[in-house]
Amino acid sequence: MRKPARYLIVVFILSFLVGCATRLVVDYDYDTTYDFTKLRTYDWLPSPPGSQVEDLTEKRLINAVDTQLAAKGYSRSTDAPDFLIALQGIKKTVESGSTAVGASFGVPVGGRGSMSVGVGKSKPRVKQEGTIVMDFLDRQANAKIWEGTATAAIQPKSSPEEQQQRINEVIAALLSHFPPQPTKH
Repeated sequence: MRKPARYLIVVFILSFLVGCATRLVVDYDYDTTYDFTKLRTYDWLPSPPGSQVEDLTEKRLINAVDTQLAAKGYSRSTDAPDFLIALQGIKKTVESGSTAVGASFGVPVGGRGSMSVGVGKSKPRVKQEGTIVMDFLDRQANAKIWEGTATAAIQPKSSPEEQQQRINEVIAALLSHFPPQPTKH
């Protein structure tokens, strides 16, 4: 096989694998005037009405956040915490391209020509996507100080261990932006 042909096959396979990967989109915002250095303790608020996070998934999320925040030096406290965390989940069905199925046949016409007739049908690819929204609120002022969102494809056939691993990765990516680092001028 010639080198250009091998190169094209490798590029095709890599493109296919990248296209199949579940993409994680993380976004965050925060109060630029807030002093995050005074924060040491936190606690959780109850899930708001309308949150679409299932009970076991919520436990996994809370565990992942607790672990990440502990690694950053924060501790959970129900006795006058410095900030509160509100967690909400949103699920939606999204279309991501389409798959096509088709068939055709050729009929010889004359000595050198042919005529082809074909039919095709396109079907949209549908997947579940989940968004986690975390709000951090200053307990005393009852004001939002930091907000983070993470959106990724939901993999429904994952084992509980695989789900926890994916949640750990998502929360690590999300909390990599907390606390905000002061900008250098």
